[in-house]
Amino acid sequence: MPRASKQPAAKSFKFDPHALANEELLYVYRGRSNALLVAGLSGAVMALVLAWGLKSFLALAWFPGMLLAYGWHWAIGRADKATGSITTPLSDIKSHIAAAGLAGAGWGSAAFALPWLNPSAQATIIVLLVIAVITSLPRLVVFLPIFYAYTAGVLVPLILVLPFLATDTLVLGSIVLLVTGLTLALSAREIRELLVQILLKQINFEQVSWEDRLTGLGNRRHFDDKLDAGWRQAARQGVPLSLIILDVDMFKKFNDKYGHPAGDECLKKVAAALDGCVKRAGDSVARYGGEEFGVVMVHMPMGDAKSMGERMRLAVMNIALEHELSPYGVVTISIGGATIIPSTSSTPQELIKQADEALYRAKESGRNTVEWNMLA
Repeated sequence: MPRASKQPAAKSFKFDPHALANEELLYVYRGRSNALLVAGLSGAVMALVLAWGLKSFLALAWFPGMLLAYGWHWAIGRADKATGSITTPLSDIKSHIAAAGLAGAGWGSAAFALPWLNPSAQATIIVLLVIAVITSLPRLVVFLPIFYAYTAGVLVPLILVLPFLATDTLVLGSIVLLVTGLTLALSAREIRELLVQILLKQINFEQVSWEDRLTGLGNRRHFDDKLDAGWRQAARQGVPLSLIILDVDMFKKFNDKYGHPAGDECLKKVAAALDGCVKRAGDSVARYGGEEFGVVMVHMPMGDAKSMGERMRLAVMNIALEHELSPYGVVTISIGGATIIPSTSSTPQELIKQADEALYRAKESGRNTVEWNMLA
């Protein structure tokens, strides 16, 4: 079964919400080292103001607590060291939102000291808290739930303590909060839209370079990337990873009988049928090479994956594309699959090898069938 070279890029672009969400998260955590440095310096200033205002070095204990809360937010969003990408299931994004809220609360907790500070220290703390929100805007606003959680964590404690402050400070704090709130409300969504447009162009550029011109599916580069990312995600979560490799039965004879233009149309129709079987966000069909296709499915146990393969087999057969030289009279596909829970003793290449062996058995057993291997 031949392996085709990478295909030229296509101009079409399929919007993938999962790809955008992960690109947004990657943007949020991009440059996190610089953000931690800024947080450290700003936090040190805040801690000194607290110690000065409270006239106690015990106030410095606030600083490591803030750094822990702030650091955890960045730690859970760390990019994979091998690729610099984030592959987070949409269902798990709530953990990022919670971490952002905690990071904001690390800052906002300083507000609870305001009733015991002198007016100058109070004004300084209020200004520093507002700065903590505003400086986060360009980085966090691309993912609004994370930005809102962080902002609430910073400002809610301040709102709670305002009634306990002197009138002058209460008025100052209320004005600052009002202006800050209006500024954020007016600018947050507009800034986010601009950033999302930039991210979409970036995703578009990357996806186009990974797309097969003929079928519109992902190409071999796309397949390799999906397998690599899926392997790391499945290993991290301890869940099964399933792989399908399939090819069109007796495709060379089809080309010889009907000509290469008909062969191209055949591959387009097969690709459309296969793509129509994939429903989950994050799953996608790729052109593996020539008349071969591949599907990577994270968190897909063997039984469900085999059912997917069977649906694909029937979907292609139901096209009813004439193939006189096939024993079935129509174009069919043979499918080989393998399922594994990745571990340190296994590799993606081993999974490919097992799927290839299953495909070979499907060919040997008469084609138009599904064979599977389960790796221990």
